[in-house]
Amino acid sequence: MKISVITPSFKQPDWLRRALASVADQAGVEVEHIVQDACSGTDVADVCRAYPHARLIQEPDRGMYDAINKGWGRASGEVLCWLNCDEQYLPGTLAEVAQVFAQNPAVDLVFGDMLLIRPDGSLIAYRKSMPLRWPYILATHLYVPSCTMFFRRRFFDEGLRFDTRWCAAGDAELIVRMLRRGMRTFHLHKYLACFTQTGQNLATTARAKQEEGQWIVGAPPWIRWGRPLWITLRWAEKLLYGCYRQGGTVKYAIYASEVASERRPFIVEHAGQCWRNT
Repeated sequence: MKISVITPSFKQPDWLRRALASVADQAGVEVEHIVQDACSGTDVADVCRAYPHARLIQEPDRGMYDAINKGWGRASGEVLCWLNCDEQYLPGTLAEVAQVFAQNPAVDLVFGDMLLIRPDGSLIAYRKSMPLRWPYILATHLYVPSCTMFFRRRFFDEGLRFDTRWCAAGDAELIVRMLRRGMRTFHLHKYLACFTQTGQNLATTARAKQEEGQWIVGAPPWIRWGRPLWITLRWAEKLLYGCYRQGGTVKYAIYASEVASERRPFIVEHAGQCWRNT
C-alpha cells in the first residue's frame, strides 16, 4: 500500500529539511513524497536535491490548501496525507498507518496522537486525540492534529477538495464535510508525529485568528446557540477518553537540528498536556 505525503512549502528550507528527513527514513512501507513549493527559489531546490525520495514541484499557488490540492492531484498512493514543514513523522508511523488501512478496509481516515516540541526538539506537551465529531469541530475547532491524519483516497476521487478561500481553517472545514458524508475513522493510540512551535506557525497569524471568529459565526444557529453545551461535552469526553493522562515516560526520536543527519532521542519522565507558546 502506497502512502502519498504532500508537503506545502514557502520559504522554509531549514524546517523542510527536517520534514523530508522524517519521511525518508520511514521503513516497511511504499512512500511517495511530493513537495509543492510556491516558487521559493534555489534554497528549497537544494534541500530537496539531498532527498532523492522527494519530488519537487515549484509553481505559484493560492496558499497552503491550494498547494495540497495540487499535490493530491499528482499523487498516486492509496492513502493521502500532508505534512507541513514545521512537522515530522515519528519512526515507524507510516508503516503502522498502512497496516491499519490494510486490516480495516472500511476505514476512511486513520488519526493518532501528537507531540508538541520546541525548535531544539525538547518536549512542550503531549496531545492525545479523541473521536472526531463534527458538531464539536463546528462549535470550537479541529482538535485532531492534521499531521496525524491519513485518508483513503476515495474521498479525493469523489471530488472532495480543500476550500481554498480559507487560509487556516480549511482542514476543519474539509473534515466536517467528510464526517457529514459518512467518513469512517480509526484512532491509532500512538504518537505519530511532532509539531514544532517555531514562533511563526500559521495558527499564530492575524489571519488565522480572524478565521477562527469567522468559523464560529458561520456555524449553524443550533451550534452557535448551544456552543457552551458542545464545549462542555467535548471536554467531558476528552477527560473520559484519557486525553489528560500520559501514564509513564514519553520517549521519541526526531530531527532536532538544521543538518537533519540523524534522529536525536529524547526521554521525558514527567510530560504535561498543556499547550504553551514556549
